[in-house]
Amino acid sequence: MNQTHYDIIVLGLGANGSSALYHLSKTGKKVLGLDRFHPPHQRGSSHGGSRIIRQAYFEHPLYVPLIRAAYPLWEEIEAVAGTTLFRKTGGLMLGREETAVVKGALLSAQLHDIPYEYLDAAAIRRRFPAFRAPEDTVGVLETEAGILLPEDCIRAFLSSAVQNGATLQTDEPVLAIQPENKGIITVTTNKGRYRTDKLILTAGAWTGALVPDLRLPLTVKRQVLFWFDPAEPKQQAWFQPDRMPVFTWEYQPGKMFYGIPDLGNGVKLAPHHRGRTIDADNMKQDTGDGEIAEMQNLAANWLAMDPVYRDSSVCMYTNTPDEDFIIDFHPRFPNIIVASPCSGHGFKFSSLTGQLLCQLAIEGRTPFDLSPFRIDRFQPRS
Repeated sequence: MNQTHYDIIVLGLGANGSSALYHLSKTGKKVLGLDRFHPPHQRGSSHGGSRIIRQAYFEHPLYVPLIRAAYPLWEEIEAVAGTTLFRKTGGLMLGREETAVVKGALLSAQLHDIPYEYLDAAAIRRRFPAFRAPEDTVGVLETEAGILLPEDCIRAFLSSAVQNGATLQTDEPVLAIQPENKGIITVTTNKGRYRTDKLILTAGAWTGALVPDLRLPLTVKRQVLFWFDPAEPKQQAWFQPDRMPVFTWEYQPGKMFYGIPDLGNGVKLAPHHRGRTIDADNMKQDTGDGEIAEMQNLAANWLAMDPVYRDSSVCMYTNTPDEDFIIDFHPRFPNIIVASPCSGHGFKFSSLTGQLLCQLAIEGRTPFDLSPFRIDRFQPRS
């Protein structure tokens, strides 16, 4: 079997792994990227044609410096790959005043001096006729939010990495990761055996199974993405990117859905953190009639459209219990870096997280405080 030695191996080439391989490829190190499928693909979390990027981060203000640092790195890979990956539309966080989405977005905007507008329901309806905003609805509008094209982003990272000399092996599931006493790691796949000084593990829904000794509390949930067309031709203009921002709407306490304007294949809508737990190896593109009807009713109630179903796609959220990332060294093997910057909100950061993983592998540190993402936060305290 093949036993080629690499300075660094990246295992898992979705959003974060492809970015890490790209950043590593600029260092002159001998690097290998491995994936069980052929990215980009529809078997994980980084597909569906579009992803939201935003700065007034309702989840927690600690993410704002990270997302701000991600923006110029998206510009960098756009320039390197010679393709458009980001489209600015603005972003609107919607709900009642007391909802987590509104309060969280306001907190992040105010703490980090993010320009925003606070809109009442009448202003929302006047500015953006796509939304049926009840009188108790308010919105936090930021200008720099927009849309990333996930499949194109991954292609750009990987093609640029290969041009820089990185090696790419796809359709090659990993069977075992074996750290050795002399600081070497052996990675065995269904096709070969590779040795490396350092390993970056960014395998998404498969991460926990590849490092079972860590007992990472990751859950994998099925998420369905939907596309709808307005039935009335006069409604279609309201849902174009120049008239509708990306949005997240907490329409009931703890229940939210998000949307992306029509990029040519319909208005994209999806629930946030509503899916059932699944086995990653058995994810199917199996949207049911009941799921379609539920989202269709949601669209009819909250958006100014008579929604006509067009398409759907199934992806996965890989979640930590607190919905924050994991980015840390393995507790027993410091030459293994484990990264799960996921939990349903990680794609937008991947231009930066790839750079952070590169810095951890090369220098052992980053300019950012990553302690909120440490592995041992899940361990019981004595």
